[in-house]
Amino acid sequence: MSNTVAIDLPGYAKVVYRYGRPVVLIVALLMSIPGEVHLAEVAGWDHVQVWALGTLNVAWGMPVCVSVYAACSAVIADVAKRLSLPNRKSAVAGAVAALALALTAQDVSHWIKADYMGTSWVLVGAVSSIPPLVAFHMLHMAAAPESTESVVEIEDPADEEGGDDVAKRPGRKGKPGRPGLSEAEVKKAIENLKTAGTEVTPENLGQILNRAPRTARRYLAMIERAERKARAEQKAATEPQQSGALQLSI
Repeated sequence: MSNTVAIDLPGYAKVVYRYGRPVVLIVALLMSIPGEVHLAEVAGWDHVQVWALGTLNVAWGMPVCVSVYAACSAVIADVAKRLSLPNRKSAVAGAVAALALALTAQDVSHWIKADYMGTSWVLVGAVSSIPPLVAFHMLHMAAAPESTESVVEIEDPADEEGGDDVAKRPGRKGKPGRPGLSEAEVKKAIENLKTAGTEVTPENLGQILNRAPRTARRYLAMIERAERKARAEQKAATEPQQSGALQLSI
């Protein structure tokens, strides 16, 4: 079993960690806007008649379809990977493609401005296809279920460990392995993480339990179900007492 150590960062490091990242992200997105707007204008996304709204310069929407899309894809890919969502492979592929798209858009725009290259039907077609492709991929990633895979499918953490009971059950195939941990052992590990000031995540819990993150995620779900059940039983036990006290006072 590995030990965890809480690290107290100095004040300036905390400021950089908390506020530096959003500042860098915002500035990077702002600096990306001119190149992406210019590229959209080259492809014909400039002034479009939009019903009663009049003529709008829709080229200003290209930064949302490129840089903001790349940032969203990176976040969605990270969340999907951490929670083992079914669309995690698509999210990761989309994040990589979005980053490549953002880099290419900046390069091509500045090449055109510097007269290193000119526009062509291939470039116009490629830029014109960006908004529908981005919309399709965002809708695809948004189709993931609200609950995570670990919460929906979990039955018993011992199944993941491959314990002896798995091999003995009829209709189940498995090899004997390490026995599953008890609820008390998992709670003790969680308390150790909290005492050390470490965030209780599947990765950190798996490290202290010497188990895979996926197995640790199942243990966390098991503890959460047990706590919900205990709260429900406590609520059910106190409600009759409160009702009797109310009748007595009347």
